[in-house]
Amino acid sequence: MESQPGDAYGHARRGVDPATAPSAQGAQRVQRDAYIAGDLRTPGSDDLAGDTPQRAGGTYGATGAPPPRTSSAPTTSAPKPDRRFRGAIIRTIGSTIVPGLGMLGTRAHRLGVLLLTLIVAAAVVLGVMVLRNPLLAAGSALQTGWMRTIAFALIAVAAIWIAIIIGTYLISRPRRMTARQRTIGGVVVGLLTFVVSAPLAVASAYSFETARLSNDLFGSEDTSQSQTRPTLEKSDPWADKERVNILLLGGDSGAGRETDLGVRTDTMMMASIDTKTGATLLIQLPRNLQYPIFAADSPLASVFPYGFDDGSDAYLSSVWQDAPAMYPELFENTDYPGADALKWAFEGVTAQKVDYFVLVNIDGLVNLIDAMGGVTLNVNYPIAKGGSTADYNCGESGWIPEGPSQLLNGTDAMWYARSRCNSPGADYGRMQRQSCLVRAVIDQADPATMLTRYEDIAQAAGEMVSTDIPQEHLSAIVDLAGRVQRSGVVNRISFVDDGTGWYSSAYPDFNRMQEEIAAAITSTQEQAEAKNAPQPETPTTEPTGAEAPVTEQPTDTATGNTSGQAEDIADACAYQHQEPEGDWYIPDTVPVYTPPESEPAETSR
Repeated sequence: MESQPGDAYGHARRGVDPATAPSAQGAQRVQRDAYIAGDLRTPGSDDLAGDTPQRAGGTYGATGAPPPRTSSAPTTSAPKPDRRFRGAIIRTIGSTIVPGLGMLGTRAHRLGVLLLTLIVAAAVVLGVMVLRNPLLAAGSALQTGWMRTIAFALIAVAAIWIAIIIGTYLISRPRRMTARQRTIGGVVVGLLTFVVSAPLAVASAYSFETARLSNDLFGSEDTSQSQTRPTLEKSDPWADKERVNILLLGGDSGAGRETDLGVRTDTMMMASIDTKTGATLLIQLPRNLQYPIFAADSPLASVFPYGFDDGSDAYLSSVWQDAPAMYPELFENTDYPGADALKWAFEGVTAQKVDYFVLVNIDGLVNLIDAMGGVTLNVNYPIAKGGSTADYNCGESGWIPEGPSQLLNGTDAMWYARSRCNSPGADYGRMQRQSCLVRAVIDQADPATMLTRYEDIAQAAGEMVSTDIPQEHLSAIVDLAGRVQRSGVVNRISFVDDGTGWYSSAYPDFNRMQEEIAAAITSTQEQAEAKNAPQPETPTTEPTGAEAPVTEQPTDTATGNTSGQAEDIADACAYQHQEPEGDWYIPDTVPVYTPPESEPAETSR
């Protein structure tokens, strides 16, 4: 293309040789195109200034490049790799604390917002459900189906959370990293995923174990049969029930007992609970109560019209084993023949309907206590391990020495609860020690022990406890337990044949016993009502016994009943020297406890 005269004139005026003008103009275009493409920095930068010849004497350099432009605007450059790497680590930690938090501000910003929204919504819904009725939620969670669902859900949460942690790191890390940064990043991500996955894996394992335990302990109404268990309405389980009566039993059926004895319920009490207030009365009957009568509407009332009689001592503790053995045809439609028979006996003696039972096998405590690492108890006299007064072999398996705060293993704790041959008070002394053992196990089952030895403890509990409470009733039972705890009113009435009162185990006056129990229930209710009634801000007198709430010490509210006295279980289980029963020889190898001078021992040894 030929140059126009106007172009030559223009070049001449600018001091440019017309012959070289096209090449200079092309260089400018190339430079401009390169800048637009992003290959060069902004004109005026150091690189451009260093490469472009400066204007001199009003003419351009030999290349014909334009002069650099000067600008006061700051130079824009990408973050340094070290800074971006630190930011990626911080974001990854953020997603470890709150899933999705570290994604905010990245190219996965929308995903981070979605995750945070879902987490907040789930937390709010779960929180409202738990806060509205925490005990009902806990009872529902104890059911096998729910626990298995929770176990699988925890596994899913762990997998998703780990994916979020790894994803946050990958999208926020710099593209170019040194080998050292790659190593540090991998280690940090690995540690963070372990921090998240380890507790969730443990929680999932505990959930599976709880589901197994719940399935072993609590049958379903559809798969288990009972002739005495109530049927509850799901909407309001206690709407039509003023009281719930739960039979609490301590069974003794371990090795060393005669094979023909089978299960003997040596400890028997019934918790009678008001469903509205939670006020509770504990009714304790001795194992040697003879010829107990049965509920009039039970099938055993017709075969034992004059009370239970097994041809032997006819003790209440023998009903569980002997009644079903004597009349098996009456227990064909139940999975709990012994429990149903004993529940009918308690109904006949107390005139109170029995709803459920819970049996704790004393021998099953061995594995539980060993799983807990032992239990600390006060031993008030040398306790014989093995033997009986009838065979004159008391202590044939050894002795538990006297002394306060002794750490006993499972076997010694079992003998602490079972031994009777040299026990002060015989059966009644043993009943007291059994209460002390149960209390010690409850007190010493601290959260740290339960967490670190949960699986062993759960296994032992499954072997120790049996009950006819179905899984469908667990929520209602847990809710009822909460009402008992909130009420703070727990009284006790017991019947002890001490030779000074009206009660006799050999010739029990059932009508009198029922009157005393009814009076005790009424008194307990009045106490609960008085406690819940509005109180004056400045009372002028001290509260009476009926107004004072009972929280720790049970009160015997049965007026006129001298057969049993209320006692604080902490005082009963404290160390206080006792002389053992009988003249049994205690070997010299058994250590003798020497108390401080302020507490001299009174021992004949």
